[in-house]
Amino acid sequence: MSDLVTSVLQMEKRCIFCGDKPTDKNREHVIPRWLISLTGDPRRDWYLGIQTNKPGRPERRFSADQFTFPACESCNTRYSALEARAKGYVEKLLADVILPAREWDDLMDWFDKVRIGLWIGNIILNKDWPIPNPGFYIDQRVAKKDRFLLVYENAEPDYVGLNMTGASDPVFFHFPSVFMLVINRLVFINASYEFLLTARMGFPYPKKMWFEERVEGTRRHVDDFTATYRPRPPFLRFSFYPPKFSAHQTILIESALDGEDYGPLIAHEYVSRKRLPHEKIKTRICAVDNDKARFLDPDDLLEEINQPKPMVVDLKQHYIRLFEFRNRLLTQSLEEQPAARKIIRMLIGYNDGGLAQAKAGIGSNVGLQPTRPAK
Repeated sequence: MSDLVTSVLQMEKRCIFCGDKPTDKNREHVIPRWLISLTGDPRRDWYLGIQTNKPGRPERRFSADQFTFPACESCNTRYSALEARAKGYVEKLLADVILPAREWDDLMDWFDKVRIGLWIGNIILNKDWPIPNPGFYIDQRVAKKDRFLLVYENAEPDYVGLNMTGASDPVFFHFPSVFMLVINRLVFINASYEFLLTARMGFPYPKKMWFEERVEGTRRHVDDFTATYRPRPPFLRFSFYPPKFSAHQTILIESALDGEDYGPLIAHEYVSRKRLPHEKIKTRICAVDNDKARFLDPDDLLEEINQPKPMVVDLKQHYIRLFEFRNRLLTQSLEEQPAARKIIRMLIGYNDGGLAQAKAGIGSNVGLQPTRPAK
C-alpha cells in the first residue's frame, strides 16, 4: 500500500491554532515541554499507533521533543499564559492541593487545547486513513462545547510517565471528543462535544437536530429548544468509575444567544444565576457528590468526592471504560447521521477491536506511551 493524501493539512501548512497559513514559521509543542519533562526523558520515543499502509504494520514513533506542528508566532504567544497556568494546576493536583472552580475552568480550557491539538497534529501525520478536512482548529473549540473532566488516582502511585489513550486512531480522527491522559500518579478523562451535558444540567437544549454533509465535514442544525431548569445527576448516561474529582460545565450556544427561541430561555433566572460572572457562554463548574449537583462560585474549592467513594483501578480498566464510552458515542452518531452510517460502522468495528485488545491487556493499541517503563 502507498501513502494517502487524506487532508489539506498534508498538502499545505496551516496554523494549528487559527487554521490560517502560519506566520514567522513557528512550531507548537502539542504536548508542552513542561509536561514532557515532568513525565520522563524529553528525548524518549513515543508510540502513536501503527502504520496500516505499510507491510508488517510497523509502529508509528516520534521523539517526544520533536512532536511539533506549524503555528503562527502570535497564536503560540496567545496560549503561552494558559500553558504556564496549566502547569501550575497539574503540579498542584499531583501535590494533593485542592483547586478552586476558576482553576478547573481554566484547566479544562487547556484540555480542549491539547485534545484538539492532538487531533490536528495526528491528521497531519496520518497517511493511511482517508479522513475529511478539519472544519475547525484549536481557536474554534476552546471553551465552545459542553465538557467534563474526571480525575483518578493511578493504581501505580509511583508511576512516572505520560500515557495518552484514544487520541491517535481512526475513531479520534472523525470524533475528537474524548481521550484519557495519564500524568504520573493521576489519570484524567476528558470529553467535550455539543449538548453533552446541557439537557441533564437543566439548560436549554434542542429537541430537533439534523446534519448537513459538507466537503469539510458535517454541520449540525438544531431547532425547537426547551429547558427543565433543574439539574438531574448523573449528567452522563454512562457509568465511569467514581472519580476523585469531577468537573462538569455546560457551554451555551454563542451564535444563538439572541435567537427568538433560544434567547428567551437563556434569559431565565436559572441560567443567569449559573453563568460565570462576566462570561457570555460559560456556566459555573458543577460538582456532583452523592448524586447531588453543586454549582460552584469561581473561588469555591472543588473538594474530593466522598460519595460514592472514589475507585482506584488499574489502567486496563480505564481503557475498557473509555472504549465502551466511545462505542456509545458512535452508536448515537449512527442514529443521528444516516448519511455517514458506512464510515461510522467501520469506526465501530475498529473501536470494538481496540476494546477487545484492552480487555486482553494488550497495550500496543491504547495510546501514547513512553518506550521505557517507569522505574
